[in-house]
Amino acid sequence: MKKLALVLFITAALFSACSSYNYYSVAHNAVNPAKYKTFAWIPEGKSKSTSIYNNDVATDKIVESASQEMSKRGFTLQSDKPDLLLRYTAVVNKEVKEYSDPVYYNPPSRILPRVSYYGGRRVYYYSYYNPLPVYVGDRERQIRVKANSIMIDIIDRNTSKVIWRGWAEGEVNNPEKAINEIPQVIGNIFKKLS
Repeated sequence: MKKLALVLFITAALFSACSSYNYYSVAHNAVNPAKYKTFAWIPEGKSKSTSIYNNDVATDKIVESASQEMSKRGFTLQSDKPDLLLRYTAVVNKEVKEYSDPVYYNPPSRILPRVSYYGGRRVYYYSYYNPLPVYVGDRERQIRVKANSIMIDIIDRNTSKVIWRGWAEGEVNNPEKAINEIPQVIGNIFKKLS
């Protein structure tokens, strides 16, 4: 019994650890610590946030998490003539998601007359018949969801071009949970940085 409880607990922990976000990245040039050594954030007005991310708590979490990830990779924060500039975009949009549900027809149950032979004589009786459901197609339905996107851009200061962009996309059901997950989401975005 204890082993079963332990297996169920581990399974639940693994499923709860799964992220509801999808992570992507694109790169123009490799972001190499040998070539680039310092970074800074562009002024706050140039970064964009909407809805639940348009507050100081979310902004601080995004900036602190991304700065820590850059420091882990050998870059230092420097406000005077940095090699790289960082910018973030955090947006929540309302989208319509389409789902396809199977539709089944349940034929009615019925009692059918039957004939059997017992002792050489015909015996009439009734049997209950409950047929299996029959698949008849799909039903399309549309649900409005809040789609969340957090994007980090790394810009070469000399050329003013984005050399790396990483972002996460997911659904937001709970704004408090979305803000608390920011460090984990930013960490997973930076895993795509090569």
